[in-house]
Amino acid sequence: MPPNEKERPLIVVVGAGSKHGTNNSEFADSVRWGLGGALALPFAEDGYDVVLMGRRQEVLDDVRKAVESVHTTNHHAEATVVCVECDVTDDKSVEQAFGHVNTIGNSYIDLVMFNVAPPYPSNFKFQGWGEVLLPHQIDIGDMNKQYDTQVNGLIRISKQVLPGMIERKRGCILLSGESCCNLHGGFEFGSVAPARAALRSLGQSMFQAYGPMGIHVCNINIGGIIDSPKTRQWTKKEELTNPNEIAEQFLNVYKQKSTVWSYEVNLTPGFSSRKVNMRM
Repeated sequence: MPPNEKERPLIVVVGAGSKHGTNNSEFADSVRWGLGGALALPFAEDGYDVVLMGRRQEVLDDVRKAVESVHTTNHHAEATVVCVECDVTDDKSVEQAFGHVNTIGNSYIDLVMFNVAPPYPSNFKFQGWGEVLLPHQIDIGDMNKQYDTQVNGLIRISKQVLPGMIERKRGCILLSGESCCNLHGGFEFGSVAPARAALRSLGQSMFQAYGPMGIHVCNINIGGIIDSPKTRQWTKKEELTNPNEIAEQFLNVYKQKSTVWSYEVNLTPGFSSRKVNMRM
């Protein structure tokens, strides 16, 4: 059944933080935690209630303060932010996390942004940074972890949110990914691209399966290197993609009318457009 008019939609960010350190207070909130920390900010500007999920409570607490600040600046006194620890590789953790979310009164989960990926393997190297990890050198255990975190992680999350979305005949699930892995497996990304390509494929299946039920599923493929304290060590700021501007595109997709839904969005910085591989 459709949601009650008095109920407020919840925006859930799964992976709302950073794999890297938390002592980055000299950076703006839109960059401090990379994309994970930025995803909720445009939604907070519009006054949405937000749920932040991740594995590290201390990071979630910092992101929460940033979201609350945006709510306050934009005069959304009624808007709320809730932090919930969640490990997408653990069935019980996922069940408990969403069990907690479901106790939030006068609300329903209307959007899940799935922004989850394990770290690169410890012996991974970018081209020019050392000897590239070749496919025959990939550790099987690490590859299984990549799949379990991303593909199985999305399935675990879906088991918790999709029954309610199906009942309400509305909802949205947005999947973040990297163009260099989702769309084409670059020669140096053999250790991470297969799982991310599989996540994209699952998202395409979900778009077709749930679209007729009123549920929008979309892959958002991000080109370029996302600005963060970590990537500032790699290259110049001018060559990085602003995470808040990426997050604004998630908001735009969420607001799409059902007659013009995207099942895939490719984001590319203009300064690197001549390098884009168009054979997708």
